[in-house]
Amino acid sequence: MRSANGFTLVELLIVAAILGILAAVAVPNFMEASVRAKVARVSSDMRAMATAVEAYRVDCGMYPLNGVLNADGSVQNPHLTPAGPPAHKFLWEGLTTPVAYLTAIPEDPFVEGHAAPVREWHPLWPRYFYTNLPHFQAVMEPSPPPVIGEMMARYGKWIIASAGPNGNRLDLSRHLYYDPTNGTISDGDIVRSPLLMP
Repeated sequence: MRSANGFTLVELLIVAAILGILAAVAVPNFMEASVRAKVARVSSDMRAMATAVEAYRVDCGMYPLNGVLNADGSVQNPHLTPAGPPAHKFLWEGLTTPVAYLTAIPEDPFVEGHAAPVREWHPLWPRYFYTNLPHFQAVMEPSPPPVIGEMMARYGKWIIASAGPNGNRLDLSRHLYYDPTNGTISDGDIVRSPLLMP
């Protein structure tokens, strides 16, 4: 039996099935392309940040210090306030002013929409994690945890890390690095450091 526009119900069902199959193939491919584009952006961001960090060291004689955000919006340096939070470190505006080693501090595309665990850190939370390991060790004196020495042996003097496609924040104690051969959306962080360059 033909409908008013000349198509039978079976023909319409066949067209709907074909469109469903095409969508089932196209959507995962689109998602894969989106993740691959974000991974490429992370690699580019990290290359720029690594260059900025090394240029800063050449000019200032040390790597940029770890920065955390105070409740009033100012940046707190752990070496000035040893009682401050030792974790959750980010590159801060010392790399953009007064000398523009970076024009802006990039944000990790894999933490979009994630809320910071501590409200005061929310403005910095989307940024890539950064740790100046010798500075971190000095802040923790007289008894820094042994993991800092292990991390310096593995990574060098600094680490920049992205949460990676799974969106989980940095857990370098597992030494699990993102590898797209494990699946485009797989576990692991994307990491750059003097001894571990992607």
